[in-house]
Amino acid sequence: MKKKCFCAMALIALACTLPSLAIEEEFEEQIAPIPVLLEGKAKEDEIYSYSNYAESIESAGASVDIYTNQDIKKQGTPSLSEFLNQSASVQINNANGSLGSPSTIRMRGTDRIRLTIDGVRADRGSLTSPGVEPQFILMDDLERVEIIRGPQGNLAGTNASGGLIALQTRRGKGPFRVELGSEMGNLGTFKERFAFQGEKDGFDYYTGITWFKTDGGMRTNNLGKINNDDYNNLSVVTNLGKKVLDNKAEIRNVFRFARARKDIGLGYQQSYPYGMYESPNNYALNLDIMNTLSFAHNPNEKYNYDAKFSIYHNRSNNYILPDELSGDPTYTSISKINSTRMNFQTQHNYKIASWNTLSLGYNLEAESIDGRSKDIDMWNGLNKNSYSGSTLQNDVYINDLINIKDKLYIRGGARLSHHSDFGTYISPNASASLVLPTFKLKGAKTKFRASWGQSRNNPTLYQRFGTVNSAYMLSLANPNLKSEKMESYDFGLTQSFFDEKLSFDLGYFHSDYNNYIGYRGATDPITWMYVGQYENVDKATIQGVEGKITWEPKTWFKLVSSYTYTNSEDKATKTDLPSVPRNSFKTMAYWTPHHRINIHAGVVANSGRAMSTGEQADRTDGYVDVQVGANIKVYKNENTEISLRGTVYNLLDQDVSMYKQGPTIYYAPGVNFRLGMFMDYTIPERKKTKKENL
Repeated sequence: MKKKCFCAMALIALACTLPSLAIEEEFEEQIAPIPVLLEGKAKEDEIYSYSNYAESIESAGASVDIYTNQDIKKQGTPSLSEFLNQSASVQINNANGSLGSPSTIRMRGTDRIRLTIDGVRADRGSLTSPGVEPQFILMDDLERVEIIRGPQGNLAGTNASGGLIALQTRRGKGPFRVELGSEMGNLGTFKERFAFQGEKDGFDYYTGITWFKTDGGMRTNNLGKINNDDYNNLSVVTNLGKKVLDNKAEIRNVFRFARARKDIGLGYQQSYPYGMYESPNNYALNLDIMNTLSFAHNPNEKYNYDAKFSIYHNRSNNYILPDELSGDPTYTSISKINSTRMNFQTQHNYKIASWNTLSLGYNLEAESIDGRSKDIDMWNGLNKNSYSGSTLQNDVYINDLINIKDKLYIRGGARLSHHSDFGTYISPNASASLVLPTFKLKGAKTKFRASWGQSRNNPTLYQRFGTVNSAYMLSLANPNLKSEKMESYDFGLTQSFFDEKLSFDLGYFHSDYNNYIGYRGATDPITWMYVGQYENVDKATIQGVEGKITWEPKTWFKLVSSYTYTNSEDKATKTDLPSVPRNSFKTMAYWTPHHRINIHAGVVANSGRAMSTGEQADRTDGYVDVQVGANIKVYKNENTEISLRGTVYNLLDQDVSMYKQGPTIYYAPGVNFRLGMFMDYTIPERKKTKKENL
């Protein structure tokens, strides 16, 4: 049936193409030349990452959300995890409830999504699942966030079956400007920030340095408030660009550095010695270094291309230190994992006709991992362990976009991949959107959209090679893991009124997985040794409905509300997939009662979720999380702007629970706040003297 649907879509695309050939001359002059390839040139009503060049958001056959730097500033949220949790069908699952804890992003129920920074893959090979962890990325240095739901295996590549989250780094604009910020709050929270940027004679520059620290404030059901839950993040970002070749080309280098420490000890549980004991001295240290050098060239209106070379290195260290009050005061465990990825990619866009844009691309990825660990305990003495692994992947892809009078957009393509361990496979994608004025209703517009795709999710290097062999835990590597195969489709309708001041969006999504990668483990009741391994589950299905309402009657007020119902099933156990809530409601409101005052309020309500598969799986309760904040410009003149910004989180002091392990439930902090002052200062340009003017 699905093959027939795909064939039907192909025939429709062909049928639409043939008449458009005949009318090409009729509207040749009405169609603008191919948009520029430069990422920073996408406008608010355009999307970049759907085709890797700026295009109208109307052309997207998938459900899309776009957040600009202004949206980021309004919320003032420091971490990417908190920011993304406001978006429809996006769920953040924390290993515990506080900032900086290991987090995974799920979109439409799956964590098989791709995260890119300036078009480059940014997930690390040492992850325990083929998804992404956003907890180390701070928001201050981001210009734009684009979220595309559904299969994106064609242009985005492997591990993009659930969708794509594309981040763009800020770049310098205008005269030299300095940004200063200082923020503090309860739970020992503070953030210090310094940045400068500018643009002159075709050269732009941006540098941001941010130091964010908080005591965390995580709580559990049997320990009360946890005081040793600190998070400390130092982030440095630079973005340098130079226009060349008569401003038709651009050379750009983006460097990102982040050093984050997270205290993860949980202390003394009341259930000890019958429950899990963890020393309060435990902590994790993460180091991220990423550099991307790119060249983009628009030689003429018919053709443009870009090329990028990037290197991404991550070092993840975990320390379990001795504690004299524990059952084994000598126990020490140190684990160090290094992962590196080198990537080269290029895309070439050809405007074959005024209505047809063809893209050809190539991608090369070389990835490696090595890990070392040792642990000491009073019964077994010293135990050492090491492992390593590497992979190489080549991809070529083609994508064709047909635009018929800015009304019908048909897109199709495929990626041919060759992996050093998983062989050769193809990931096809197709989508369409039809935008029409609503019949007999002025100022209204109707958009029909649909997309279909197949994709592969390759297991991470850690899943295939990483092992843990300690006194209390044995987690075995599985080099025989197979890559997941996924087929997904979705369709929806967007109806807008009053010149798009009010819009409703409703859609359905469905995904089938074969060889789904899961983790199975159990504790031996005699030795209390935990033994686990990653395995391929036979089949899994995720399907659901999502709806969104956007209301912006005036420029000073905007309301966005969404609801998502997700039904996921592990076909082997007939139970829900882990960390997928059935029901999720989110709303965000922005109100500007005065040009100097901006107020925002948000609500996130999720139903409970399972923590693993199986009838006996631990489940968390549902929760409601409310935040309110304000941004007030207290002073502004031609060169200086000073603002006060404050936000209250978990306003209702709810038990926000995202994780449960055995008898222990982990909660986010109770009601907490942050308040800060920020200043933008633009250095005035020196006026020329009369002599210089002469």
